[in-house]
Amino acid sequence: MAKEYHYIVKYTEEDGWTIDTDSEEARFPDGTIWDTEAGEWQLPYLGDGKFNGKEEDLAETLSDILSLHNQMQGRSLL
Repeated sequence: MAKEYHYIVKYTEEDGWTIDTDSEEARFPDGTIWDTEAGEWQLPYLGDGKFNGKEEDLAETLSDILSLHNQMQGRSLL
């Protein structure tokens, strides 16, 4: 099963770059994961502490990358 994971990233002067989960829920009411085989959107959180596919790891990795980018004040990470 092939899945595409979509995120909304925003910038504020207070927090820098972050994943905007509130906007994700508003803009993607059927979920942020596109199942290419089924041709449908899926929710990232399934309830009872369970996440859909690689969602938990990918969101944590992206959050870490954004946090490091903020700490470096936008300078290149490479």
